[in-house]
Amino acid sequence: MLEDKNNITISNTSGDVIGVDVSGSGNVIGKNIVVGNGTINLDPERLSKIKSSEYAESIKDFSQVVNNQLKGYQLKEEQVKSINQAVDNLAEEVQDIKPDQQEVDYVKQTAVESKTATLIQKVLSVLPQTAEVVATFTPLAPFSKLLGKGIKSIVEAIQKSLTIRTNNRT
Repeated sequence: MLEDKNNITISNTSGDVIGVDVSGSGNVIGKNIVVGNGTINLDPERLSKIKSSEYAESIKDFSQVVNNQLKGYQLKEEQVKSINQAVDNLAEEVQDIKPDQQEVDYVKQTAVESKTATLIQKVLSVLPQTAEVVATFTPLAPFSKLLGKGIKSIVEAIQKSLTIRTNNRT
């Protein structure tokens, strides 16, 4: 048991020692801290810039589905930030696509596909691996029109890639 001069008692402690020799005020020290409630937070301003309401709704719905999937799981701050950044990057990439625009030039298509794949990869890395995991990405189905391929095929390709990486590490 530790007691300091301000009569704060810390008992039954174990684990990592963090903050040794830290002094002063306003210090916050932690490990595996969850930001907010550990959920994906969309920037409303970013969403409002998306010209196509279909893509804005798709990203919003996807974020809600992922948040529901992640209830009860604690994510590291870096994981939450990484997913939020990937969502923001995808939203930024599609913000200038006009409503009902079904085709874009090749460069734009590959940029959207890259941002979509990055988002899928980041989310797959934190989701519990269940049979329903592919269904999590259903809200992104409208992006299939831009990509010329189904979201399901991208998810499955990334799952396979992650499995290969995991198997090569062991």
